[in-house]
Amino acid sequence: MSLSEFEIIQKYFQTADLAVSREEILLGIGDDSAILSLAAEDQLLISTDVLVDSVHFPSDANPEKIATRALAVNLSDLAAMGAEPLCFTLGLVLADASESWLQQFSQGLIKLARQYNIALIGGDLSKGPTTIAIQVHGIAKSGKALRRDAANVGDLIFVTGCLGDGAIALASMGLPSHLGASFQLEQDQPSSNCASYFEQAYFEPQPRIEFALQCGDYISSAIDISDGLIGDIGHICTNSRVGAALNVAEFPYSDSATCCVSTDNLLRAALFGGDDYELCVTVAKHDREKFQARAEEANTRISCIGEITEDRKVRCYSGTGEEIPLNENAYRHFQEGNS
Repeated sequence: MSLSEFEIIQKYFQTADLAVSREEILLGIGDDSAILSLAAEDQLLISTDVLVDSVHFPSDANPEKIATRALAVNLSDLAAMGAEPLCFTLGLVLADASESWLQQFSQGLIKLARQYNIALIGGDLSKGPTTIAIQVHGIAKSGKALRRDAANVGDLIFVTGCLGDGAIALASMGLPSHLGASFQLEQDQPSSNCASYFEQAYFEPQPRIEFALQCGDYISSAIDISDGLIGDIGHICTNSRVGAALNVAEFPYSDSATCCVSTDNLLRAALFGGDDYELCVTVAKHDREKFQARAEEANTRISCIGEITEDRKVRCYSGTGEEIPLNENAYRHFQEGNS
């Protein structure tokens, strides 16, 4: 006999492991609404992402990994705002309420929820094409949240981690890319080490929460890299009314990425691929050393890849200073050719 909606919630989601104890949460999952209490000097930051079966993850993907990715990409948005994770809600639409699937999925949520001390406080469950909608809530001190609209001419541009892994991971799993048929691996099958690396990179992106909290005092603007570096630095430039000059010779790549795709496709993955969930931040030149010291304390790799300019355009340059034409676009959910 299949479980009812309320039995599923009680068995898999209304658990002590997901009800992380936080003094700000007066009432969590189990009623018509949660109740939060925040200090007067705190601001509440809210973000939502939706993941759809066969668009954002393969239909046969491990449910625990699906859950980890679903929560991680939302936590990345909080990191981009310099917010401490507080709680989240879960909207879950399932084609089939398999208990095995639900058990594995809830374990994926538990692992990340406990790691980042974020509590599940409510949500909804329905039947239909498998879709996961998570809304995260975070806290930042008043006036301390990081934004996209405060980059200044002359600021240095940094990224965390490596670029391009998200798009290459899609190719390694045999999923279609908006970069087109020419975006392929050098070999039909990556080595087992590379395949394992890309699977982890795709399903377990590392939200840069600690980095953002440690380094926030020295960051003038920030965004997470979800749609490709060009598109995301473009959002900073548009909102801040500035431009950017990027030095592609300074782009950081993983060893697995370097050995699996051509030099051209490596650059395309970094610029236009998306799904990296690293942070792109701007830092005043006089704060560079302090910022780098804080990043090291947060055990986060950072790379300086360019500078904010005043001409309101995003331009890319080679290591020798030659401008590189940009003939593609960042990912857009409804552009022709995207699934």
